[in-house]
Amino acid sequence: MFTKIKAKRFKFLGARLIKTGIAVYVAAFICHWAGLPAAFAVITAIVTLEPTAAASIRKGIKRFPATLIGAALAVTAVSIFGHNAAAYAIAAVFTIYACNLLHLEVGTLVATLTAVAMIPVTEGAYFLSFVERAGTTTIGLAVSAMVNFSILHPRFSELISAKNTKIIDEITTVLEKRTEELCQDKPASKSTRQRFQQLQKNIDRAMDLVYYQREEWKYHRYSAKYIDYFTYENRRLEALERIVYHINSLFMLREVDDTFHYGEKELCMRGFQSIITVLNHPEHHIPKEHHELVSEVDHHFWHIQETHPDMISYRYHHQFSKEIIVFYVILSIHDRLEDMEQLHQRHQKKHSLP
Repeated sequence: MFTKIKAKRFKFLGARLIKTGIAVYVAAFICHWAGLPAAFAVITAIVTLEPTAAASIRKGIKRFPATLIGAALAVTAVSIFGHNAAAYAIAAVFTIYACNLLHLEVGTLVATLTAVAMIPVTEGAYFLSFVERAGTTTIGLAVSAMVNFSILHPRFSELISAKNTKIIDEITTVLEKRTEELCQDKPASKSTRQRFQQLQKNIDRAMDLVYYQREEWKYHRYSAKYIDYFTYENRRLEALERIVYHINSLFMLREVDDTFHYGEKELCMRGFQSIITVLNHPEHHIPKEHHELVSEVDHHFWHIQETHPDMISYRYHHQFSKEIIVFYVILSIHDRLEDMEQLHQRHQKKHSLP
């Protein structure tokens, strides 16, 4: 229990939380020093803090004009309708419309927040109110971008590595459950499908981390060792993504054919279990027994493909029976396992790992 509490605390005190605190402090400090209200700057600094410096700069360029639009529309709405519900609605709707029209979608949230928050505090001197609110919001934008650019540069490779480990565990679970269902002539259960969908989501999230890291390379330097580590984990992730792609074929099968007899089911079970063993090995080592099993699957795959009755039908027919698809998936995943084994061997040799 104590270990879990420590892990949660460590996760809570992440780089983004620290950068948010620094950005809020700096934005508020600048506003107090300049005699400006800090609320707009603080809100903007919180909302616009991005995972990477590249995203902060790229989106900040569009958020700045969007914020000016929101402030201008808020002042206009108050001058026409006064401080009532119509002013809020008009300011919000037209800000969103203008941002979409001018392709400033990434700044819509900040611009809309600025517009509606300005209405209750805008009095009389509309132009001065516009300049003041636009200025404080700009301070928030600039501070969040500078903090993101200069403090605690994100290192996503460790996160990608952890994701890869989790994805392997999820692949193991999904394969075990789906193989059992196939060998019992059952369609994929709801729980198995949900697990597979979650696996696909985790693949997508890991790919986002890869994108973030590549974006950071434009603004920060990383050591050659770190770049090689990132490349290794990225290629491992790509192999896992292809494995998940092949597993998806197993969910396209409602049930196996009657011709899928006990011997084939037993071979199927042994094939997937061997895949799971190799996948969970720290070095993805493929033993001799696995190669022999794959040769057996390969021989049976071509045998049933040649003798399948649908292949000789002169009318409507399927090119692949369901059992052929199952064995094709085993062979395809094996190819990816070979890629992963070779990848680890090259990485190990390059860094002289024990």
